[in-house]
This record gives sequence, structure tokens and C-alpha cells, in this order.
Amino acid sequence: MNILIADDDPVTLSLLSSRLCAWGHTVHQASDGNAAWETICRTPIDMVVSDWIMPGLDGLQLCRRIRELKETGYIYLILISAQDSKADIVRGLESGVDDYITKPIDLDALHARIEIGARIVNLERRLNRKIEIITANHYQTIRMFSRMMEVIDDELGGHCRRTANLAVQMAGRHPGVGDAEIPIIETAALLHDIGMVGIPKSILNKRRTEMVNDERQLYQSHAATGARIIGEIEIMKPAALLVRMHHEQYNGKGFPDGLGGDEIPIGAQLISAASIYDNMIHKGKITLDRIAENLQRIRGYQLSPQMVELLLEINVAQQYDLARKMEEEWELNDLQPGMVTAANVRMKTGAFVMAADTELDDHSIDKLKHYHNIGAITNKVLIRKSSMRS
Repeated sequence: MNILIADDDPVTLSLLSSRLCAWGHTVHQASDGNAAWETICRTPIDMVVSDWIMPGLDGLQLCRRIRELKETGYIYLILISAQDSKADIVRGLESGVDDYITKPIDLDALHARIEIGARIVNLERRLNRKIEIITANHYQTIRMFSRMMEVIDDELGGHCRRTANLAVQMAGRHPGVGDAEIPIIETAALLHDIGMVGIPKSILNKRRTEMVNDERQLYQSHAATGARIIGEIEIMKPAALLVRMHHEQYNGKGFPDGLGGDEIPIGAQLISAASIYDNMIHKGKITLDRIAENLQRIRGYQLSPQMVELLLEINVAQQYDLARKMEEEWELNDLQPGMVTAANVRMKTGAFVMAADTELDDHSIDKLKHYHNIGAITNKVLIRKSSMRS
């Protein structure tokens, strides 16, 4: 084990270091909490044995700071203190400490507790390795299914990849989605149309209104079929549930189960919204500037108002990204008469405010500032570089 000892008493520091070296560990020393923290930041440490009372960063503060680390493996923490009341011990343990030793230090007890810590650290490493293997196998399975879809229908594979990317963006913005749910949503979005692989292209190329009864039933079966395909794998059952529900509608008129409103899991709503948005652009050939009005038509019908709001936010960002290649973003307070807008300015709801290619004057600049002050638009607009004064 790589063990860091933090103690401002040089005698204790020397004694503990010599004993831990004799027990077969690699020892790092720190004479206070600040030095200990610097060592942890630059050196892989498995275990920390720290005194509570130290100048600068004390033992409790050091332990709390270590527990806030996200990118390191688990560090086992042993706190040493002369304070031996129940309240002190509880306070120490609540700071994230794994073990608590009171002074004077019983070296035999310390040896035993370090051995316990070493077993826990090694167990955590083995567990993480197994998780890494399971995760790698999981993503290999997803890639296999995804490639199968691309071989059968490249257009379908592209749609699923774009839908997954957008669904993850939306999930990151949604307050009700936790970090652990995002990989499930991404998996389901990547494979949401896998049930279509057995449906003739002649049917898939039709609008739903053009399908006759048997064709419509076959098309609508793809959601349940896709869920059955990936649901055969135990680890993918949560994603399979979202695949089954990705054609449910907010108004309850979707398929296969006719769910509506909050009956539809957020993950399935996100995938549905992302798929609809991608189809608008790539199948419907709808320009980004016209996306907002098309989304408003299905608000509260196919999609919940919250999903439409998320798509409107992302659509604005997409418009800015597209225009930013040739234009420049300016804050409203920096606008000058004579500048020309590079894109339509719209409210966050999608409502029109000002057209692209408008030459700004004092009145139009004040108008934009007014809309920003009432929270209707952002504080920035895109301006054509050719209209900027050198």
C-alpha cells in the first residue's frame, strides 16, 4: 500500500513511518495538512493516517477534502486523536473517516486496522475492475447492435446515432435526470429503432397516413419488437423499457400501450423528442429557423411542454453554432448602429422578434434590450462580420 502519514509531531511521524515501512508498505510523510493535501494531489495514495490537530489544514478538514475528490480511487482514512469522547469519535467518523484511533497509539491495533484497510482498498480495486469489464462488454454489445442496424440501413443507423447524441444533451439539461440514468437513455436512444430492421423499406418510406392497416400494424410493432430484442440481455432491460415506450405520446394516443403524460418515463420522453427533432431536420428537411414553429404545433400533443422547451433551447444553440462559423456573437450592450443581424432573433418560446439582415439603429437596439430585460431573449445576438466597423 502507498500510505501517507500526516502528523506535526516529528517523533510520532518518524515512529509511524519506520513501523509502516517494516510492515511492507511504501510510506509518504507530511508535517501538516496542507503538505498532506499537496502529496495527495500529485501522488497515488491508497491510505492516509492523519493526526486530527495540526496547523493549517487539520485532520478533519483534510479528510473532508479527500472525500470530495471524484477522479481518484477510494482512499482509506484513519484519524488519530487524543480526543476520545463519543461526540468526538462520531464527529470524526461523520467527516468521512473510515477508522478512528485514540492516543496513546497502540501499534498492534494500528497494524491490524491498516491490514483491514488494505483488504478494503484491494476489494474496491477488484470490484472496479469487474465493473470496467462489465461496462466494456455492455458497450461492445451496443456497438454490435448499432453496426447491425447500419449494415441493414445506413440511414436508420445515422438517425439513431444523432438521436442518442441529442437525447444525452437534453438529459443533461433536465433537472429530473440523474447521472446514473444518462447511460441508460443513451443506450435506448442508440437502439430505439432496432425493431425496424425486419420491416420492408417500402413501408418505412411511407408516411404513416399513407400506410394501410397491415402496414401500419407492422410499423407500430417495431417498438415492442425492439424492446424484446435487447430485453433478452439482463443488463439492458432498463433500456428495453424505454425502447418500448419511445412512441408513446403526451396526449395518450401513441403506441404500443397508449400511455400519456407522466405515465411515460422521462427517458422515453427524451428519446421521443430527440427522434422527432432529428426527423424534422433530416426527413422533413425543415430548416433550423422553422423548427420552433413546428415544435409548437405538437406541444401538449405528441410532446410535453417541458420537452418542447428543451428542444427550443437546443435549437437556438444549434442556430448559433451554425451561424457562428461566419458571424460573430455580440452582447446587447455592445451593439452599434449600422451592424446587421446574421440570424433571426427569436424569443425563448420561438416567437419572432427581429429578422436576419436587419440593419440596427438606436431604436432596434433598444427593442432588443427591452426583450432581454423581460427575460424573453438571451443577452447576445449574431452580427455579420461584414457590417462591423474596423
